[in-house]
Amino acid sequence: MDRSTVIETIQHELDNLFARIAELKQSGKKIIFTQCDIVPYEVFAAHGFVVSKLPRWVATALREPDSLMYKKAVEYCCLADVLIVPQYCTIIPNEVLQQLTVRAVPQYEGFAQDGVVSLHTILYSLLRSLGVEQEYPSDDNLKQAVILYEEIRKLMRALTAMYAGAFTQSQLQLLCDAAFSLVPEQSLKLLQQLYHAVESSINSDNQQAQKTLIYSDFNNWDMCDALKEYDIVIVEDDCCNGRRQFDISCHTSSQNLYYELLYAYSFKSWCPAMRMVNERYELIYKALPNYDIKLVIFIQSFLYSRNKHLHSLYEQCLLQGTDAVILQSEAIIRQFSDYITALKARHHFDITVDLK
Repeated sequence: MDRSTVIETIQHELDNLFARIAELKQSGKKIIFTQCDIVPYEVFAAHGFVVSKLPRWVATALREPDSLMYKKAVEYCCLADVLIVPQYCTIIPNEVLQQLTVRAVPQYEGFAQDGVVSLHTILYSLLRSLGVEQEYPSDDNLKQAVILYEEIRKLMRALTAMYAGAFTQSQLQLLCDAAFSLVPEQSLKLLQQLYHAVESSINSDNQQAQKTLIYSDFNNWDMCDALKEYDIVIVEDDCCNGRRQFDISCHTSSQNLYYELLYAYSFKSWCPAMRMVNERYELIYKALPNYDIKLVIFIQSFLYSRNKHLHSLYEQCLLQGTDAVILQSEAIIRQFSDYITALKARHHFDITVDLK
């Protein structure tokens, strides 16, 4: 299949995800929904659960209680045996949460060994609440799950970074949405087809354009397509359910794969509600020059936690010599144009962030 056909198929499968999950539930499968990638999917899959990230349309509909999709979104959430959300940031309204079995994950702190211990404690508590008495998954089941998700992450890193210029921003958003929302075997098959479709048609603009990271809740990625006019290609983001979902890798031949997986997860940056700003700077922004990312575009959010981190990260970028600009979500292109004009004239450009 060609690229357009595969993308249309991915959209079709997302549109029919309600029916697919409902069918799995009727067959006796236990369903776990997550709001984002806050827990290792592999561990739950190894214990026999079907794990799916809430698709973007659900998150959007739940913020619009008067919309026609709101009721369907609530019905979709109710398919889950449990919904896992961040303790300090959930887009699920309280009246909906009261209808569901919800488990909240606290904020993570630290990396490496300390992070592994914290993650194991959280996972074991979640599994016990789901009726799983076994503290660790079987080695064979875990290896099978890790290999599957490892391939999904590798493909997504290639498609959203190396081949980013071959897609529109809305298409990239669709891929990031589908990768962990669809059943993983289905997701892997479609992403493999897409990778092969674009592998021989690398967008040469990627080699010439300025590599950029976007910081935002990024509800509508297509609004940033116009940035291509300024010879910019977005190869990385720090967005809710964006490219950062795919930023870890495991040695699948490890003798202690469970520890290896949790060790890798302990270095995930997650979102401002899940990690302290200094840790997120160390995990993302400090390393940007190593990846030839020379510009960071900070977009104000409707989320307090994101705006609270924004200024600190902005200042850290400037201090290390990485160009950065703050824009308001309702005027991204106009303000970026003003920024470029000010940059050429060597004038100061600044946007005041409103912490709501």
